[in-house]
Amino acid sequence: MAGRTPGGRARPRAGIVGAVVGLAAAGTAVGVAVSRAAARRVGAERLGSAAGLPPGRSDAELREEDPLGHASRRADRTTVVHADDGVQLAVEEIGPLDAPLTVVFVHGYTLSMASWTFQRRALATALATANGSRPTARLVFYDHRGHGASGRGSAANATMEQLARDLATVLETRVPRGPIVLAGHSMGGMTIMALAALRPELFGSRVVATALLSTSSGNLAELDFGMPELLTRLRAAVLPIAAFTMRRRPGLAERTRRLAAELISSVTWSLSFASTDVDPALGRYVDSMIAGTPVDVIAEFYPALAGLDHTGALEPLRRIPTLVLTGDADRLIPPAHSERIAERLPGCEYVVVPDAGHMVLLEKPEEVTAALSALLRGVAARLPALVGR
Repeated sequence: MAGRTPGGRARPRAGIVGAVVGLAAAGTAVGVAVSRAAARRVGAERLGSAAGLPPGRSDAELREEDPLGHASRRADRTTVVHADDGVQLAVEEIGPLDAPLTVVFVHGYTLSMASWTFQRRALATALATANGSRPTARLVFYDHRGHGASGRGSAANATMEQLARDLATVLETRVPRGPIVLAGHSMGGMTIMALAALRPELFGSRVVATALLSTSSGNLAELDFGMPELLTRLRAAVLPIAAFTMRRRPGLAERTRRLAAELISSVTWSLSFASTDVDPALGRYVDSMIAGTPVDVIAEFYPALAGLDHTGALEPLRRIPTLVLTGDADRLIPPAHSERIAERLPGCEYVVVPDAGHMVLLEKPEEVTAALSALLRGVAARLPALVGR
């Protein structure tokens, strides 16, 4: 069945051969494939030399594609945090350092902090006016290692435990005091669960609420992404070869994804969005984020996702308010995964957004922002009891 582009033109589904080529070129079945924007890297630095980031990482084109314009992503502070292995993590903040609450946003696989652009603008505006002249909260965004403007680490450290340690370092460095709300999308949600396994004592003491969007606690290797059984079998055969190529021959893999760019972009669209009226700029925006993630980084992190099992890590989240949100038509991580998380977190707020895919935070930003705002209002009502943690 063909989908429709925002202009009403039929968008054919990539067939079996096309999807296999796309998955092989992108090197990931969890994946959000890479796209036409891969051929259009540009040279401006995101944070500039003042932030001390290594040269060569840029999202100038991403800023051009931002559907809200450059101003939506202005930060009050840009800085770097050094992970425990020395990797530099890019951080952007909005709001005063002495705000009584801090919200930390953790992005998904092959994306960047830019994926939160709608929530970033809306929440920054709302929080700035919710309590008179004093903002209620500070917003903290950062890029995972190997993603966005952050530095690269060794392949051996492309693990969920390392991502959890990175998050812990961001919290210790940028939020040494006060209550924290963690919001994670896709791999970002998995990172929060990994932190709960690594540092359970933080949940209920420092971390006072969480939001888990379009994520999973495990069994990702079994996903079929809505593909026929035959293609699922082919994928299992192709992916090890693709992953090997991306790790050992990243230059070849980059050239391959450029050659298959239009096809891969179509696969990306199909896996990211569900509704028929998505602005094409959003597709280009996702393309640009993914294009900024080197193919060998994509390959290095795939085993960590495929082997994920964080079911036991949910226990610390029972102590605090949690929002679990998913799109009803998410083909990448189907709603059943969010349902399983919600079942293990009695009393959580479970929200299913109609006509939305995996990139629900871009596709249906109002619904996502409303759910996050409700979570934050509940936390804000308890702030007098939480301040000092």
